[in-house]
Amino acid sequence: MSVEIIGAVVSLARCLCGGSFSSELISKQCSHMRKPEIVVQIFEDKIKILTAREADLRIKLRQEKIRWGKDPTAEVNLWLDNFQKMKDVQASLEEKINGEKSRLCRCFPNYYHRLKLGNYVTKKMDEVDKLIEQSNFFGSSLVNMLPGRGKILPTGHALVGEMAKTISLRIWKYIIDTDILIIGVYGMGGVGKTTLIKEINNKLLKENTHFDDVIWVTASKDSNVQKLQKDIAKEIGLPLDDEDSELTRASVLFNALLRRGRFFLIIDDLWEAFSLEDIGIPTPTNINGCKLLITTRLSSVCRGMETTKEIEVRVLSEKEAWDLFKQKVGEEVLSSKIVCDLAKEIAKECGGLPLALITVGLAVRKENNIKSWDIALSELRNSTENIEGMQNKVFARLRFSYDRLKNDTTRACFRYCALYPEDHLIETNELIKYWVWEGLLSGNGNHIVKTQMGDMILNELKNACLLESVYQDGSSNEYVKMHDLIRDMVIAFTRANSTFMVKSGQGLRDPPGVTEWTPDLERVSLMRNDLSGLCYEPRCPKLCTLLVQYNSISKGISPTFFEHIQNLKLLDLSYTGIDKLPDLVSNLESLHTLLLRSCWNLSYVPTLEKLVELRVLDFSFTSINCMPDGMEMLVNLQYLDLSFTNLRNPLFELPDYMFLECLFIIGTSQFHCESLPVFNLEKCRNLVALQVNFRHMKDFNHYIKSGHWRLLKNFSFLIGHPIPSMHTGKNYIGFFGVDFSETISKYGFPERTLELEICYCPSIKYLPFLSSRLQRLKIKFCDEMECIATEHNIFPNLEWLEIESLKNLSLLYRRFLRADAFPRLKILHVKSCNNLKNLLSFEMAQCLKSLVEIIIEECEKIEEVISTGEITQMNHPDVILPNLRTVKLSCLPKLKHISGGVMTCDSLSSLEVFKCPDLKTISFFVQIREDLINSVEQIKGSTEWWNTIRRNHGKAADLLDHVFTNIPKLFAMEDDSILNYDSRSSSFGPR
Repeated sequence: MSVEIIGAVVSLARCLCGGSFSSELISKQCSHMRKPEIVVQIFEDKIKILTAREADLRIKLRQEKIRWGKDPTAEVNLWLDNFQKMKDVQASLEEKINGEKSRLCRCFPNYYHRLKLGNYVTKKMDEVDKLIEQSNFFGSSLVNMLPGRGKILPTGHALVGEMAKTISLRIWKYIIDTDILIIGVYGMGGVGKTTLIKEINNKLLKENTHFDDVIWVTASKDSNVQKLQKDIAKEIGLPLDDEDSELTRASVLFNALLRRGRFFLIIDDLWEAFSLEDIGIPTPTNINGCKLLITTRLSSVCRGMETTKEIEVRVLSEKEAWDLFKQKVGEEVLSSKIVCDLAKEIAKECGGLPLALITVGLAVRKENNIKSWDIALSELRNSTENIEGMQNKVFARLRFSYDRLKNDTTRACFRYCALYPEDHLIETNELIKYWVWEGLLSGNGNHIVKTQMGDMILNELKNACLLESVYQDGSSNEYVKMHDLIRDMVIAFTRANSTFMVKSGQGLRDPPGVTEWTPDLERVSLMRNDLSGLCYEPRCPKLCTLLVQYNSISKGISPTFFEHIQNLKLLDLSYTGIDKLPDLVSNLESLHTLLLRSCWNLSYVPTLEKLVELRVLDFSFTSINCMPDGMEMLVNLQYLDLSFTNLRNPLFELPDYMFLECLFIIGTSQFHCESLPVFNLEKCRNLVALQVNFRHMKDFNHYIKSGHWRLLKNFSFLIGHPIPSMHTGKNYIGFFGVDFSETISKYGFPERTLELEICYCPSIKYLPFLSSRLQRLKIKFCDEMECIATEHNIFPNLEWLEIESLKNLSLLYRRFLRADAFPRLKILHVKSCNNLKNLLSFEMAQCLKSLVEIIIEECEKIEEVISTGEITQMNHPDVILPNLRTVKLSCLPKLKHISGGVMTCDSLSSLEVFKCPDLKTISFFVQIREDLINSVEQIKGSTEWWNTIRRNHGKAADLLDHVFTNIPKLFAMEDDSILNYDSRSSSFGPR
C-alpha cells in the first residue's frame, strides 16, 4: 500500500516539476484520487451524446441511401470508425471501473491506480469532444426530402358486419407474420375489397412501425407491364422514360424500390397476373422485409402472382345484409309489416353484395307505397339479363337501379359517364356541359336553365349511388366517379346493341381497326390515349359523338377520315397537337358542337359556312389569329369561346348572333374592350353568360354604366392583365394590376357579384365597395392594403376569405365590429402578411360561428390568432367555434397562442402545426372535452413540438396521441408540401 501512495505522490510531483504546473491541473489530479467516479460519470454522459449523434447520422445516411442510392463519404466513414473505437474504449473501461469498485472496498484505496485511470479517461474525453465537434460540420447536406410514405385514403362506407372485421384482422395477422410475403385478397366486384384494404393502408400509415413505405397503386382491366411500371413509379416520385425499353424501366424501378427499404406495395383491382421481374418489383423476402398485397376479382390471379396466402371476401350474411339495407332504406318505412316483409325479400335478392344493397336500397328509400315495393320485388326477380356467372348476376341487380332512374333523360346522362376512362374523376361542370351540348337535356330553356337541370340529374345519380362524389386536394371543384363494376354494366348493355365503342384511357397508340367501326355506332370515346393520328375512313352513318381529346395526334388526321360520318353532331379534339383541321370538317352539316380548346398548334380552320347547325364553338387557347371563313353563316350559334387566342377584334367580324347565349373573350391579346358597345351586344338578346376583360378601370366603369350586365345570369369581368392559368367562377370580378386611383363608377359595383379577386393593385387601402351578396374574396400582393373592410361592410354572405402578401395589412376589420358580421364565413386563408400581429379580435372571433377552416402561413409578426388584449382566461367567456374542423399553422416564428383564453371547438378534425417554435399551448386543449376527443382525426407536427404540448396539456396529449403524426424538421425544411396544406377549398379554381 505504501508503494501505491508513493506512486501517486511521484505522479503529482511530476505535474509540479514538469513545466505544466497549474492549480487547475493539481485540482483535477486530486479529484481523480479522491472521487474517480466523477470523471467516469462525465465520460459516460459525453458518450451518450456521441451515441445520439451517431444514431442521427445513420438515419440521415439511410434516407440518402433510400432516396438517392448515395453512400457515405470517406470522411463520414472515418468518423464512424472512430466512433466504434470509442465504444470499444467504453467497454474496456467498464472492466477497469468494476476493478476500481472492488478496490474501494479496501481500507486503503489504490491512489496511483485512481490517478492513472482518471488521466486516461480525461484523455479519452478530449477525443469524444473532438468527435462531437466533427459531427456538427456534417450538417443537413446529407439529407434530401423523402417523398411521403404513402397516403391516407378516404374510405367512404365503413366496414360492414363482423365478417369484414374478421377478415381485416386476418389480413393484419398475415402482414405482421414475417413468413407471409405475398397476400392475395379476392372476391366478386362490389363486395368491398377496396374499402377493406384502404382501412389496412391507413392503419399501416398510422402505426408507422412495420414498413418504411406504403405504396398504393390502382390497376385496371387494361393494365399492362408498362402501365403498372408508370403507375408505381408515379407513386414513389420516380420519372420513367417512355422511350426506354421495358427491361430498362424495370431495372430503374427495381433499384428505386430497393432503396426505399422495407416497402409494402398494394396493387388494387388487378385483372391478370404479371411477373414481378418484368415490372421491376423486388421479390419480397424475409431479408429485404418487403411485402406485396393484391386485390382482384379472380382467384386465378392470386395463383398466377404466387401468393403466400389468399383470402376470399364473400358477400354479407343475411343478417348483415338486412342491417345494411335497413340503414339505406330508412327504418321509418319498415313500420308496416307488409313493407318490411317485401323489403326483406328485396334484400335477399341483392345477394349480400354491399354495392347492390346500397344502390337498390336507395332506389326505394322512404317509399311508403306498398304497390311500389311489390313492383320493385317483381322487377328485381325477373331481370332480363341472361349472362352466365356471378359477375353477371350482379349486373342484373345493378341494372335494376339503372332502370329505376326517373326517366330516359337521366338514364342517357348516366350512360354518358361510361365514355370516360375507368376510375377517372369526372369534373361535374364539364360533364353537365357535355350533357347540354349533346342535347341530352331535352326541353326549352337557355344554357343556364339546362345547366341547372343537369345539376338535378347529377344529384339524382349520386343519391342512387350510381356515381360517387369526390373532392381533390387543392381544388374546390367537385368530381364524380363511376364505380368500375357499374361502368362495366353500362358498357355491357351498350355493347349488346353496338351503340358505344369505349376505348378511353387504354394507352392506345393506334386507333381501333376498321372492323371495330361498325355501322350501328352512335358514340365513340378515344379520349386520354396516346394516339398519334386518325387514319382510315370509318363508315359509321349513325355516329353522332366522337371524343378524341387528350391525344397527341402529332401525325394529324387523314384528309378523308370524316368522309363517311356525316351525321356527326359533337366533335371534341381538345388538348391535341393538331395544326390544321381537315377540309372535310366543312361538310359536317349536322355538326352541333366543335371543341378545339387548347389545340396549341392549331392555326388553320377550313370554312365553316355549311355548318349552319353549329351551336357550340370553342377556339380558346389556340394559335388562330383570324376568324375562319363562313362565321357569318353560324346564325344558330349559342356558345362561343375565343379566350386567350391571338384574334384581333374578333367581334367586328361577327354578325348579329341573336341566339348567342354564352360569349367568352377573356385574354384575347389584340382585343380591346374600351369600344365594347360598338359590338352591339344588346342585339344578342339571349346572352346569359359573358366573360370579358377590360384593360382599364374607365372601360369597366363605362360598361357598368351601360347596365348591359343586368341582363346576364353569369358574368366574369377581368380588369387589367389576366394570366392564362387563372380561373373564374360564377359572377366573378377580378382586378389585376389596376390603379385604384381611378375610382369605381358611381353607378356602383354589380350587386350580383359573388366572387371578387384583387391582385397586384398597389393603390388600394381598403374595400369600400363590396356587394352584399359576395361569397368569395381573394386579395393578393396589394402593398398599400391596410385593412380588409370598414364598419360599413358586414359581409352577410361571405363564405371564403383568402389574403396573401399584403405587407402593410395590420388588421382585418377597422373600427366598430357589428355583431352580425361574417355570419357565413367558412374558409379563412392568410399567407405572408408580415405586418399582422393578430388575425382576429375576440369580438370578431365570436361572430365566426360558421368557420370551418383556418390556414395561416408565413406571417412573421403574428403573435395570436385571436387577440384577447387585456382580457385573461379568468374574466372572459370561451371562444366558441362550433363548426371549426381544420386548423393549419405554418412558419409563424412569433406565434404564442391561438387564443389567450379557452376555446371550444368540438368539431375539430385536423390540426397541423409547423415551424411555430413559441406555440407551447393549444387553447382548445385547456379544457379537454369528450366531443373534441371523438372528432379529432389527425394532428401533425414535429415530435419536439408535441412533447412540449404533452408537458403543458398532459391529459389531452395522452388522449390524442394515437392521431399524432410526426413531421420531421429536416423533411419539412426541404418541402413544406408534406403538411398537405391544400384542402378541397384552397383555391378559386379550377372550375
